[in-house]
Amino acid sequence: MRLIYLDEAGISNPAHEPFLVVAGVIVDADRKWKELETYFRNLATDILTDVGLDPYRFVFHAKDIWHGSRVFDRRKWPLKTRLKLLTQLSQVPRLFDLPIIAGAVNRKSASDQLLKMNPEIPARTIRGSIHSQAFLIAIQCTELWMEKNTKDEVAMLIAEDNPEIKAFIQRFHEGYTNPELDNEDAFKSNYIVDAVHFAKKQNSLLLQIADHCSFFIKRKLMKDAHVEPFYRAIAPQINWNFRETKGYAITVHPSEITATDAA
Repeated sequence: MRLIYLDEAGISNPAHEPFLVVAGVIVDADRKWKELETYFRNLATDILTDVGLDPYRFVFHAKDIWHGSRVFDRRKWPLKTRLKLLTQLSQVPRLFDLPIIAGAVNRKSASDQLLKMNPEIPARTIRGSIHSQAFLIAIQCTELWMEKNTKDEVAMLIAEDNPEIKAFIQRFHEGYTNPELDNEDAFKSNYIVDAVHFAKKQNSLLLQIADHCSFFIKRKLMKDAHVEPFYRAIAPQINWNFRETKGYAITVHPSEITATDAA
């Protein structure tokens, strides 16, 4: 079984973050999970023991390291130290040969399109739809990677627990994993099984790798020159390709309606 760890970047003010990215890493749990856990535990122990932080409950958030905020307050963590840490983190996918999958959406273009179709659409629905679009592109990249590399295996998704968009993702996930789906135009997965498992990064250690990848990809799309060395480190591992489909299946709730239609 492959575990797919997914996280997002670019969900704050669209004026500052014009792209929403959902990225993930494909982990061969039997062969690499323990090695990855040891790597991050050792890195955390080396860096955090002297400052009194628990390496067993700590997560390296790329955004905090980049901006010198929260735990990585720039007054205590010089830029040189933070850049060195980001370099170490960006090397993880290559060191462990982890495939990266990603979906990116221009938030303004997507929002304008949704409003054109329905001027009354709520802002929350716009946010959820854009996030779901990026998520679904990443899932389709995963599907094609599985088809080409591991036809005899299945995959399970572990995603960052974002309460606002969880329901949107669950409905699409129920659609493309529905074994009874008979709509030939809708995307259907042959490899992804079970529900999407939502977790916080401090409870699911390897989610932080997806955090780093999504952050570096987002900054690259924003044409930030400072991210170039970190993006170059992960770029060879990124699988952007996916097979185009005409639509997606979505299971609609609540109780009075339970239907699956092509969206």
